[in-house]
Amino acid sequence: MAFNDLCEALETLLLQHEQMVGFAEKKKAALIANDVDVLNEMVTKESRLVKLIMDAEARRQQAVQSFLQERGLNPAPSTTVASLIRMISHSEDKLKLSDLADRLSAMVEHVRALNDVNMKLTQQSIEFNDFSLNLLASAYDDQDYVYKKPSDSAYGQHKLNFFDSKA
Repeated sequence: MAFNDLCEALETLLLQHEQMVGFAEKKKAALIANDVDVLNEMVTKESRLVKLIMDAEARRQQAVQSFLQERGLNPAPSTTVASLIRMISHSEDKLKLSDLADRLSAMVEHVRALNDVNMKLTQQSIEFNDFSLNLLASAYDDQDYVYKKPSDSAYGQHKLNFFDSKA
């Protein structure tokens, strides 16, 4: 019974991480297209999904504890999937658990890679915006404070700045 609960929890986690991949890919497209509305929507959906993943992870941990207790072992936080697979005697169950664990691990790594790309895109966007603002702010601060002939410009007039750089 606990084995089936464990497999169900792993399948749920796998499906949720597949959804997370979809959200991460939509976030990547939104970052590239500079679509803030879609980005906000994806972040909201991701945060809801993270809560669901945390619930599924708690169910997985409970299933592992039940599985170990059924075999008369003390549950330990350091229990790995590989050690659980060694405890199973039925070859089909071993194969099923191994397959689920491998697929989930690959999916988590894919989510991690997409999140790294999105983080880099976000950082580049921030740097570009900062650079652009600095260009706009400094474009009108380059007044020549060296003596000019009075005929070149009206004496005592100052150019208007786009941004007040002292603010």
